[in-house]
Amino acid sequence: MTPLCFFRVDISAIEGVSEGVSEGVSEGVSEGVNQGVESLFEMIRVNPGKRVPFFAQQLETSTKNIERWLKQLREEGKIEFRGAPKTGGYFLKNNKKL
Repeated sequence: MTPLCFFRVDISAIEGVSEGVSEGVSEGVSEGVNQGVESLFEMIRVNPGKRVPFFAQQLETSTKNIERWLKQLREEGKIEFRGAPKTGGYFLKNNKKL
């Protein structure tokens, strides 16, 4: 019969590793989103009046990501949509803050 072995595990050490991993993942995701928003803002600056499909193709991401990033930029007051829904596009707002 094989003898049983028991190990004592320090739970606080595991919890610390778990928290570190969670923070690292959150920071990585946030940095990715922020980089996407910044890239989109620059794309709008260089290509005013373009629409979601153009930005998605140029930035090689989904239209859903572009829509999320556009929402963030609109909420921050950095961009606006001008024109008719079918033919308009996105432009930087004329703010002195920018």
